[in-house]
Amino acid sequence: MAEEEDDSPPTTGDFHNIAQKQIMNAVFATLGEAKLGWELVEPFFTAAREVCIGDFQENARVRLHTMRAEGDTWVEAEEAFVGISVADRDDNEEWLAATWWLSDIATADADRAEVQAVIAALERTIAKLNLWLESGETGGSAEAPPPNDGDSPQDGDSPPQA
Repeated sequence: MAEEEDDSPPTTGDFHNIAQKQIMNAVFATLGEAKLGWELVEPFFTAAREVCIGDFQENARVRLHTMRAEGDTWVEAEEAFVGISVADRDDNEEWLAATWWLSDIATADADRAEVQAVIAALERTIAKLNLWLESGETGGSAEAPPPNDGDSPQDGDSPPQA
């Protein structure tokens, strides 16, 4: 099935995607031709990581969603999905937005035992959410955010922040 060509003018997002790809291609070509040593390249990667980390720390949003767009309206999604969004700290322009179905995340490694463990964990999550609803609380969690140690959580521990 052939894809339809979109004759509409490019959007700002299209421009950023095209420009980013062209810049990356130019950088890779230049690096390949120049054969720059790691000591010359590494500071650029370090600076880029620091900028991205700052954007994630200050402007990242990770949310669970239940509705999806269908044309100009919102409809109930087939299942819950997680979304991540990160905006630049300086101009608040979103530079990363991605979503994943929870079932795709759970089955990514095609490990039946892991999927069963995820189901059990989701059932515990549902029980906690039902308790929260029954308590009549409003707003977000009163708990402090967990530490970002990068380790896998143990039973009863809070997971690391993304």
